[in-house]
Amino acid sequence: MELILVRHALPERVENVDGVADPGLQTVGWTQAERLAAWLSREQIDHIAVSPKRRAIETATPLAELLGMTPEIIQGFSEIDRSSRTYIPVEEMRRENNAHWQAIVSGDWASVGYHDPAEFHREVVAARDDLLERHGDHRVVVVAHGGTINAIVSAYLGFESPRFLFDFGYTSITRAGKGYTDRVIIRSLNEMAHLHTERDTLDPLPLL
Repeated sequence: MELILVRHALPERVENVDGVADPGLQTVGWTQAERLAAWLSREQIDHIAVSPKRRAIETATPLAELLGMTPEIIQGFSEIDRSSRTYIPVEEMRRENNAHWQAIVSGDWASVGYHDPAEFHREVVAARDDLLERHGDHRVVVVAHGGTINAIVSAYLGFESPRFLFDFGYTSITRAGKGYTDRVIIRSLNEMAHLHTERDTLDPLPLL
């Protein structure tokens, strides 16, 4: 069993839309997604699961097309900003130190349409557990969000409440899998090599 956790590529910025903000990818985001696909398509992948957010679905599209797979949309893997009318890439919010960012850092989640962090954590972990019940012997790519991946990783580290410990880059790869004792371990965090280089042409070795 291995979960290959991928954060979505760079999305468009949208503010104060009617309904829930659900932007697609910027042009550079599509390039990131294509490089991710070229990298992961050389691995054994059994299943692809995605958040229902457009930015996650579009990120998974090039990989799914290369592998001839149809991604499974899992509602529980949505981001914490589930009801927000605004999506601003987090690095832009930090740089601008705008009102949206101030609400987040002060914990005023509801005012910007964010889910309760504890409930968000429980829902993500429940979605992970359900996925593993159905694909526990497989290598599964999950394309989701920084908050979602933080929830999954922090749960594996033993935290029962949300911990936003890691700053996952766009299309970063984080791996969790069973170790020699069947205990799930974190094998890697925030892999980004696929954005800067091509994978070698050696035939892959058997999985250990």
